[in-house]
Amino acid sequence: MIHLKDLLINFGHETPKTVVVPFAHDPDIICSIAQAMVMKIARFILIGEEHKIRDVAKRNRADISAAEFVPATTEEEACDLAAAMASEKRAQIMIKGQVQSATFIKAILHKKNDLIQVGQLISGAALFEIPSYHKLLLITDPSVNIAPNLEQKIEIIRNAISIMHHLGIARPKVACVEAVEKVKPKIPGTVEAQTLTELGRQGQFGEAEVDGPFGFDIAIARRAAEIKGIKSHVAGDADILLLPQLVTANVLYKSFVWCAKGTAASIVVGARVPIVMPSRSDSEETKLFSIALAVYLSKRENAGTAQ
Repeated sequence: MIHLKDLLINFGHETPKTVVVPFAHDPDIICSIAQAMVMKIARFILIGEEHKIRDVAKRNRADISAAEFVPATTEEEACDLAAAMASEKRAQIMIKGQVQSATFIKAILHKKNDLIQVGQLISGAALFEIPSYHKLLLITDPSVNIAPNLEQKIEIIRNAISIMHHLGIARPKVACVEAVEKVKPKIPGTVEAQTLTELGRQGQFGEAEVDGPFGFDIAIARRAAEIKGIKSHVAGDADILLLPQLVTANVLYKSFVWCAKGTAASIVVGARVPIVMPSRSDSEETKLFSIALAVYLSKRENAGTAQ
């Protein structure tokens, strides 16, 4: 089994990427940044009031002396500066600091910054290593899209598949998770899962297997699939779980962290640069792994473009 730490930390640092952080005076973020700089994972541009950022670092014994500082006094100014830097390719990754998510997303979506391609949907994804599961597992979307419709689910799946392809999973298995395995018109998500499965069989998602609707147990446990008589290459062996809406995915995310002792890396994809939007309750380790995942994906995207 590939371990999250090995995959995200030991991938080489020959060309460090630059990460921009609006309002970087967040203790956990600062500690994660300090670790990332020690490991030479990336360079950092920290936006905000420099004395505040340095004071937080000093209190937490975090060495951020190698970072670049850019002044800003309001959340809006800091987020606009960060988005502009990403747009101008001065930075290749964005991390949300101590700002409101809505303010951060607004700057990313602003047309002047050209960070979202026409027709592209951004979506959240979390990559987990869970002691009770036999491989890395990605869940989507726990952070951005509240109640995605069929068209949005198509894009969310494509974003998730892209992540797994970059991680070396040649043909990821996508389980469309719903409350039941049967298609029932009174549960619209099951109808959409059936449609997504059909699209997968038609090759609309490229190199990937998509199946569902599946209950959560069917998606991750072969024994549950056997008991219910479900035969599928995806059942019990999913690489990606597509959850029906944000609240379900968010609850599962936190259940994996707090109940299943999962190690996570969380990211937002679909924009021209990877984005990290950590939860305040995320551990320092999760934030570090999320930074590393963003850098890893940025490098793989650039390598693909070069080819």
